[in-house]
Amino acid sequence: MIITRTPFRIPLGGGSTDLKPYYEKHGGFIFSVTINLYMYVGVNRPPIDDLIRLKYHDSETIKSPHDIKHRLAKAALLRTGIDRMIEISSKADVPNGTGLGSSGTYLVGLLSALHSLKGENVSRRQLAEEAFDITNELGLPDGKQDPYAVSFGNFSTFEIGTDGKVVVSNTDISKETQKRFEKQTLLFYTGVTRPSANLLKEQHQKIKRNEGEALELKHQIKRIGKEIHHAFEKDDLDTFGHLMDEHWNLKKSMSHKMSNDVFDEVYKKAKKAGAFGGKILGAGGGGFFLIYAPEGAESGVREVFEKYEMREVPIRVDSGGTQTLVNRPRDNNTI
Repeated sequence: MIITRTPFRIPLGGGSTDLKPYYEKHGGFIFSVTINLYMYVGVNRPPIDDLIRLKYHDSETIKSPHDIKHRLAKAALLRTGIDRMIEISSKADVPNGTGLGSSGTYLVGLLSALHSLKGENVSRRQLAEEAFDITNELGLPDGKQDPYAVSFGNFSTFEIGTDGKVVVSNTDISKETQKRFEKQTLLFYTGVTRPSANLLKEQHQKIKRNEGEALELKHQIKRIGKEIHHAFEKDDLDTFGHLMDEHWNLKKSMSHKMSNDVFDEVYKKAKKAGAFGGKILGAGGGGFFLIYAPEGAESGVREVFEKYEMREVPIRVDSGGTQTLVNRPRDNNTI
């Protein structure tokens, strides 16, 4: 039995500049952090037959990986060459379609487990690239950020070259800044899930058509991302809050699907209660609201979201990235 635990990520700056149509021409920049919300993937080899069993929100029992309906699991099995006598199960702290990068998180956790099952020791970079390659091969519009962020963990920056190569850097962020981030950056679940593919495909198409406005928005988001990273390193989280507000206004102008009247109303009231800024995570349209409230404003901001029945999810920084919690062959003694 092998069990992996992979954290979900929060994009702090540069989001969407990791999309292929953009970084191939202009290079991308991402600043992100992983948090204590997790995807768990379990892999087992039942000796009673050669069937493939998958357990997620649905369940499948099949003879060949080519018959699997779960596209990500199918691609991971085909890539690693495991085609029989395998059981895969997954559980997560959050549902799909909430803007925390569930596809990339699932793939990194599953690939890590499958490679361990084969006795292969692969690097975090390899896991990230394999996961990205799979989403690319499946025609999903996902970027580089998710698999890299959840594989490496902690606060990280990713410089993406026009050739697709990613330079990963640890960030010089103090423990005091981390504690302030955990205290004053509030995460609220809107209760709305949505597939990100359509929103991301819309962005892909605009960039491919080389629409001047769309490209300029991406350039500005990259600039803001670098300024946010610099603010964290200077222990200037108030500036981070104001920059998030600027980012959110730019992000909403990319598509009318990014927000809606209720979300706009909540955000306006949160700012009136003292929040400096925030945004809906991921591609937008639902999922989680990330809000920065300066010291003393936290309770007022919480009251706003409580009135709209949006539940707060306390967060802490996860510094480990993807990890193997259990790796125990069946033939080991139990004592």
